[in-house]
Amino acid sequence: MENKKKDKTYYTYGDVVTEDTLSSEEKRELNQKKENNTLTDEDRDKLFNDDSISSTRSTTGLFEKDRVKYNPNVEYFMMDYFDKNEVRHVRSPYLTQIELVDHLRHFVENFTDYSDFRIHSEKELDTKMKVECEDGEYREVSLRQLLFDNRYESISDSVKDPKSDVMKSMYESRQPPEEDELEEESFGEEMDQIHETPSSTLIN
Repeated sequence: MENKKKDKTYYTYGDVVTEDTLSSEEKRELNQKKENNTLTDEDRDKLFNDDSISSTRSTTGLFEKDRVKYNPNVEYFMMDYFDKNEVRHVRSPYLTQIELVDHLRHFVENFTDYSDFRIHSEKELDTKMKVECEDGEYREVSLRQLLFDNRYESISDSVKDPKSDVMKSMYESRQPPEEDELEEESFGEEMDQIHETPSSTLIN
């Protein structure tokens, strides 16, 4: 989405300009410096932290800080499926693409253990529409409410509240304790490599 601010043009996924969002003019300038091999460390940090549309950060959810605190410029997903072994429906809202890929890898390797697997963009689930309710009245509800229920709409509202820690709690509940340290090391190595290169599961 296009956003004009202080005579600069910003293109973002969530129509919000954060402290890390680069304007199209700034990106053009930095990319030119990248081509000329004249980027400073500060320039690299700006490109790395950029959350404008189509950036690595906005599309993949690379940063842990965007997994524990809602960033409207990052794309999130709702994943739900039926666990045959535990005989239960599992719903995991506000997953980033990086988290989603890990889950998909696990499901591919153990596909006979699961069924009814679905993935929805959280932005898609925000879509509002008028529907006829049981009392005959037409009310505006979200696709999230239609596919799931009001609980998940309340969770979504809480996630988007800057004062809420709901998203952090969901993220931490999805992390196996024994892998926390390994993930931090892996994330640190991934950041180092990029800098060196020019240029709660919820149950129904």
